[in-house]
Amino acid sequence: PPATVEELYGATSGNNFSGINRPTAGPRAEVERPRGEAPFQLYSLATPNGWKVGILLEELGVAYDAHVVNIGAGEQFGSGFVGASPNSKIPAAVDHEGPGGEPIA
Repeated sequence: PPATVEELYGATSGNNFSGINRPTAGPRAEVERPRGEAPFQLYSLATPNGWKVGILLEELGVAYDAHVVNIGAGEQFGSGFVGASPNSKIPAAVDHEGPGGEPIA
């Protein structure tokens, strides 16, 4: 194992995912979150957890729009997505007809 953190980071430089995890939270870019016609918006990728939410919504008969979030390109760190999922994890959802008619993520 590496003796220091610097040595660990040096060993992973050039790795496709070496720059994704950072010790700070929050958006890294100002990017609008897409919105479709349905009141419920699902933001995810075809991962096991992403499929589960889509299946649940289909089984419940909830009208929703699905949007792809490319985590390989870091799209989960855009300001619009972080507004729906502060820890930048997928899947995320926004119900624009939440309690009192206010959006809820």
